[in-house]
Amino acid sequence: MELNKEQLQRVEHYLNVKDITYIDLRMEVFDHIVSDIEAIMIDENAVFETAFYSVRSKWNKYLEETSSFYFGIMYAAPKVLIEKAKKVFKKHFFMLFASYFIPLTIFSYMDYSFSESSQYYFNKGFKVASILFLIICFYVFIKKNKPKIKTTYSFILKTQSLGILIGFIIVLKTSFFENNNHFNGIAMGLFFCFTYTTFVYFKFYKKHKEAIKKYKIS
Repeated sequence: MELNKEQLQRVEHYLNVKDITYIDLRMEVFDHIVSDIEAIMIDENAVFETAFYSVRSKWNKYLEETSSFYFGIMYAAPKVLIEKAKKVFKKHFFMLFASYFIPLTIFSYMDYSFSESSQYYFNKGFKVASILFLIICFYVFIKKNKPKIKTTYSFILKTQSLGILIGFIIVLKTSFFENNNHFNGIAMGLFFCFTYTTFVYFKFYKKHKEAIKKYKIS
């Protein structure tokens, strides 16, 4: 049994109320809800209203707003979106820690001194690279928001934007060398973490564009 146009619009309105406006997720949830309603109408010989009420009761807990440690409590979103975003972001979350602690360990124990001129050029090089990375992220952020089409990946991008800006400020104001002319392990860890974050940002921007293309939204 297929739902008619008016019944499908009821489902669409329900998703609007629950703020399921992320195009990739919306299509998935919409199909699941419609299938659930049709199954109840067939299996239990129920009318649409009864089936729709039953399915809404089931889905309400998945569509209520929540937050996650992975993205920060300030970024609340429907639970089903948070769970999908966690699946694709989780490994990168732990890689961010690795990108900090591995360089921190390596450079902290590196027993090699640099001349003042070498330190100057290294410092300038790292800071120029950081500025370029920030420009790329800023460009991606502006482009992502024109037009404002939301996907699971754009949600991830939004949660990482503030961290990139803070990371850039820290890297820009930190010296990459200590008083003994050795690398500053903490600064190097921050730089590599910032670099990896920009890589992740660009990666999810590409996925965001692919999702838009997949669902034929221009």
